[in-house]
Amino acid sequence: MASIQRGPERRSTDPLAVLSRHLNQDCLHALQPQELAAILEAEGYTDALIHERYGDPSVFACAERLFQLVPYRPPTLTHAAAASVRPNHIGRDLLRGVIYLLPAVWSPAVLALGWNGSQSSGLSSIQGAGLGLLISSFFGWGWMQSVAYLGYLGLATSPAETSRMLRWAGAGAVALTGVLAASAALLLGQDAAQVGVVALSIAAYLAAATTLLVLSSEILLVISLLPALTWTALQAAFSGGVVPSNAPQQAAAVLTLAVGLPVVAALYSSRPALIGAMQAAAARAQGAAMAAPSARRLGRAAWRRALPHAAYGWLCAGFLSLALLHPFAPSSGSADSAGMVGLSWSLAPLVLSMGVLELSVRRIHAALRKQAGTYGTVSGIVRASAWQVLKVCLQYAALLGAGYLLARMLAPAFGVQRPSWLLITGHLEVASALLLSGLLINFGALNRVLGAWAVGLAAQLALLLGHLDVASSYALSAGSVLALLLGLMWLALLDIRNLS
Repeated sequence: MASIQRGPERRSTDPLAVLSRHLNQDCLHALQPQELAAILEAEGYTDALIHERYGDPSVFACAERLFQLVPYRPPTLTHAAAASVRPNHIGRDLLRGVIYLLPAVWSPAVLALGWNGSQSSGLSSIQGAGLGLLISSFFGWGWMQSVAYLGYLGLATSPAETSRMLRWAGAGAVALTGVLAASAALLLGQDAAQVGVVALSIAAYLAAATTLLVLSSEILLVISLLPALTWTALQAAFSGGVVPSNAPQQAAAVLTLAVGLPVVAALYSSRPALIGAMQAAAARAQGAAMAAPSARRLGRAAWRRALPHAAYGWLCAGFLSLALLHPFAPSSGSADSAGMVGLSWSLAPLVLSMGVLELSVRRIHAALRKQAGTYGTVSGIVRASAWQVLKVCLQYAALLGAGYLLARMLAPAFGVQRPSWLLITGHLEVASALLLSGLLINFGALNRVLGAWAVGLAAQLALLLGHLDVASSYALSAGSVLALLLGLMWLALLDIRNLS
């Protein structure tokens, strides 16, 4: 077999050749195709992505071709470089945590448009714009999981297909959210127009933010939010509050800026020409040739495969909503359940840590790839890999726990209620469960993850209906989800394909 010639201008642009250069060290030192298959899956490749980009029916078929393409070379142990996380990924992951929390700054503007709820707990107290915000946030978590999946699938196909997937999927998610919100308003006897407009606005922001995140345009998203954040800060400085209760016009202006500018930025960035330029720049930065785009279009099968990702988002959102909204409380509400609604702010450290969570997932993948290259028995490598996963999970939980300790100390100074230690325990369990879920999804175990969260949600519902207090129900059911995911992670590491 003729070797691939050196020199950027003389290298083959065949997609498989480009992939072999991207995984050069792994291809050179792989002892069997299964090792390459595990690495491909750890990198996020699925059978669908492999088929669209490289024409192979599965990850294993592609790994077999890579194994045959690149001749084996024994590793030089004295110069082996440790697997690490790329510095550019660190900054991007941490920035995403900030981005996920930014809507909480301007969300009070939404409530000022029509928050007419009473002080009681339960869904009956959530009215007007508050209902639109709740529905768009709840369903948006799931819809946007699907939009992101379709966007990444498009990136593996062509710039034109990426643009089509992001725009059509985003528009569909926004439209469906609006229909659901208006229907819920009619069922509850509320103003369907007001609820629908608010839900459409928030869903449009979520779709725009998802598009920009898929296209790695985090900085552009932050820039597009600066006018709304600046307006909010000026209101807080000169009007005595984030949004004056007697100025809904100002609230509407904040909402228009916070939604309109990101939507414009997303429409601009999702043009095929810009997506192609972005991919070419990324290829040049890695010193690799860009693979030729595929002329194929993603069909209905891709949309069907996106639905389980939406289900994952809905299960997670439902799990948190049962704890912080407690919809089964009577209209009079107990002190416990009403207090939980006021503790919704306690999600802020968890949301802010999402960037650290993504960074932790990358760290674990890097550590597992390093373990896959060591010598020893299979059982020894599996145990060492499990310890790496557990160690990073504990480090992430400890960091988040320190954040909650600080937040609990500062809560009285900001005039908010302190979260109980039981509620904080539940948040830490949920955070660890989300980290393990991300890993298992990368291993192709999405259906098992859905099962674990479904069991946890059912357990939480049963405990609440059994009149256990909200915080205890939340902590116990979150612990059950975490325990199930730990067991699934052990089973996943026993599979040699996942050890990389």
